[in-house]
Amino acid sequence: MVDWHDVSLDTLAGELRSSLPPAEAEKMLWAFEQVLAVARIDGDLLRYHLAATASLIARAEGSSPRGVFEAFFRRSVADDEWRDKYAALLS
Repeated sequence: MVDWHDVSLDTLAGELRSSLPPAEAEKMLWAFEQVLAVARIDGDLLRYHLAATASLIARAEGSSPRGVFEAFFRRSVADDEWRDKYAALLS
């Protein structure tokens, strides 16, 4: 089980700022900060947060939560890339 109070976003912030346009990097970092705050309240809330976010995006786009998830799935990094590069950034 992850102790969300021990998770630091410093390394991730550096990666985002070096690999994304400045405005996009700051928006992504802000989103991580908000979700980490939720996780620190109760890690189980992450599932609810994800479902609520997908529902709001679906409403805004005239889609469905499944459509939102499928679109994100197609754009997501491969499992090996996640394990080799990104997972360690959330330490």
